[in-house]
Amino acid sequence: MTEVLLIVGDRGNTPRLVGLVERLGSAGLTVRVATTTSGDSADLDEALDGHVAETRVLRMSLSGRRDGVAPPRFSKRWARVVARNAVVRGWARVARPERRAWLLAKYDPWIRRRATRADLIVAADAAAAPAAERAAAHNKGAVRLSASDTSFDAVVAQLAATVPLRRLLRSGLDRTTAEEVVAAWGRVAAAPGEPRLHELVAEALPIVHALRRAHAFEAAEAVARSALGLDLSPAVHAALRVELVANQIAAGGYPADELAASVRELLAHADEALRAGDLPGVADMVVQAIEAVLNRELHADVLESPLVSDPVGFLAPLRESLTFRALRAPAGAMAGVLADPDSPERTGVPAAASPPPRLPGSPAPHRVLVVPGDYPHFTQGIISALAEEPDVELRVLNLREPGVLRRYQRATLITDRLAYGVGREFPAPAQADSDLLSWADTIFVDWCDNAALWVTLHAPASARIVVRVHSLEAISHQPHMIDWSRVSDVIFVGGHVRQLLERAVPELAAVPGRHVVPNEMRLERFGLAKRAGAERTLAMVGWAQRVKDPLWTLDVLSQLRATDPRWRLLLIGRDFNARAHAGAMAYCEEFRERAAADDVRDGLVYVGYTTDLPEALRDAGFVISASRREGFPVGPTEGAASGAVPIMRDWPMYASYEGARGVFPTEWVVERPEEAVERILAFADPERRDAEGAAARRHVVKNFDWSVVEPHFRAVLLGE
Repeated sequence: MTEVLLIVGDRGNTPRLVGLVERLGSAGLTVRVATTTSGDSADLDEALDGHVAETRVLRMSLSGRRDGVAPPRFSKRWARVVARNAVVRGWARVARPERRAWLLAKYDPWIRRRATRADLIVAADAAAAPAAERAAAHNKGAVRLSASDTSFDAVVAQLAATVPLRRLLRSGLDRTTAEEVVAAWGRVAAAPGEPRLHELVAEALPIVHALRRAHAFEAAEAVARSALGLDLSPAVHAALRVELVANQIAAGGYPADELAASVRELLAHADEALRAGDLPGVADMVVQAIEAVLNRELHADVLESPLVSDPVGFLAPLRESLTFRALRAPAGAMAGVLADPDSPERTGVPAAASPPPRLPGSPAPHRVLVVPGDYPHFTQGIISALAEEPDVELRVLNLREPGVLRRYQRATLITDRLAYGVGREFPAPAQADSDLLSWADTIFVDWCDNAALWVTLHAPASARIVVRVHSLEAISHQPHMIDWSRVSDVIFVGGHVRQLLERAVPELAAVPGRHVVPNEMRLERFGLAKRAGAERTLAMVGWAQRVKDPLWTLDVLSQLRATDPRWRLLLIGRDFNARAHAGAMAYCEEFRERAAADDVRDGLVYVGYTTDLPEALRDAGFVISASRREGFPVGPTEGAASGAVPIMRDWPMYASYEGARGVFPTEWVVERPEEAVERILAFADPERRDAEGAAARRHVVKNFDWSVVEPHFRAVLLGE
């Protein structure tokens, strides 16, 4: 449904207005009429009856309300509103029709709502033109026309055919369908030279990208292949080929040769743009390249990743490029790549600020700034522990603080990283952020994500930077863009994560301190007595993700229930995310179907999220981890601390790196569901189960409890 907002300033010619509405309606458009003069509303409504979706006589709303709340009487804001209203009403009484129409459009909230959803905004006459211009300010994507335009009918016909493309670019597939988009693109591709269609030809890449993000893979491929036949620049053709490959990967394929070739082609154009100093253009191409090379469908929650299997070979197309050399270079080290290195634009990297002086003779606690990254709950326990240390002064900088704008998003952050590498100036952070960074002796960044990249760009040279790396970052782009010469220590949560990253990112060799330290866990509190029935109960903590592979566990449960129908499985944690990538959504549907089967359905207990996990685990005699990939598995470790017998799958992605076997005793680790069943049944006897559970608890508390881990973590963090 194509929405038209028709604004009428002169109502003296009702037949002409009706004719205009009929022309719009005959093109299949939905028309809403806004009039700026009341006139005879009943006559107009009768004349337009059946032709329009809505008619509105515009009225100014001058209440001064914010979020539905009026200003308090006699407050400063109330006084300003009263003064403004007197002026506005005075203008409206004496203004010419054009000015009055503009005021009505400015102060009527109805027109703001309708303009936002409109595809076409039409001024029916000259008096309505300023109001239409004002309405169009609420929707930059809408087409604005005058009814007197000689090309009016042609534009309306084109708009009716292509509006799905505009809607896709504005809001995805929320208000259109993939089939409508493909049909509309066919109209554009058939006549790409037509003036009002040519602008959509230039949007080919965003259109394909939007379809891919909406999981409309067939439509994205159709548009991409069509666009490759149009007269577009070589750089856009290269970008379309990468987008086409990314789309095939997102749909579940892996065109390995095409991936490497298309990324090399695109990055060759990025290298040219880099030499020319077009850093934002380079950043856009980098984003495209990493979305293909480091696509979640290839690495995040699969059984085998080409990056993990062969990091050097798989990453070669990135590492060979001049662009990625600049993205991992120390400050200013790549200045020579610029076509004009002496350009006045090149001002160098801003000088680092000095930390605030300490008062002579005063105590000197170690000043630690914690930057939590994208998953702040992982640092909550650490922050609490550090806050209690008498020799530590602690502050926290949350870069995702609501309402605070930072150059923290991917494209702008990559642009700044390129500027850093080639020695060009880039925007400094806000003064409050700069003050915090300068205050710190040590900056601890949890997760090697955008937070780590931002900190290494902006922290002063006086601060030690410590970065903690989990499993997800090993298959992400940020480690390949960090200036590792700025980092004093890296904490890996597992030895397998360290092995992979050191192979994939040789620059890590520049970091003096590289350590393996488990996650912060308070395991002593899990020693509560088991309840009756635990001897036939498995638990899976944090289960509803493809990477956790609960389908694997259902196979285990099925085999157990074939021997004894009393076996059951506790699924502890939140359900599947309703918005995820295509592979994850397909996995969720497969799990739902499998969980409804007769052999497992009656053995499933959905516990949901709980804030009292020790209490929930009293019902579990066994804890199972079926993960395809882990850094350090907190939930299963806490399950073992509860006295549950652990069954740890040998994480397939990290099996060649001794992943699970490098963290836990070998006898806990199994490869296949049949081995898991064998281990569980070996401890089905209550006495044997209790003994094995007690041994598991002793092991994890002895090796992984925070009381044991904290001294090592503290030594790394404070440089002791």
